[in-house]
Amino acid sequence: MQGNMWVESEVSKGSKFYFTITSQISHSTMEATLAKMSPFQKRTILFVDTLRDKTGVVARIKELNLRPYVVHDPHDVGNKETCPHIDTIVVDSLSVVCDVPEVSSVTVAD
Repeated sequence: MQGNMWVESEVSKGSKFYFTITSQISHSTMEATLAKMSPFQKRTILFVDTLRDKTGVVARIKELNLRPYVVHDPHDVGNKETCPHIDTIVVDSLSVVCDVPEVSSVTVAD
């Protein structure tokens, strides 16, 4: 896998992290994929769903035995008391910028 990673940081304002990934499409079976994913079962995936998931991302996360935690606005992750530990973040739009102040509401996908 190839790609780039960079950070833009501004004193007293925070940092923005960017990355690109170049990869190939796998022709593995679902069983082979699940076997590779088994060490990561039950990890929590934050899905910032600003486009209201028209492509089945939440279903695919569940299919991989992972736990989706869905928010529709990046600001919904600001409350540490209601937000679970997050292992990975998936966003549906390159325009999502995480400048997250304290916010009290979130939505959990079942």
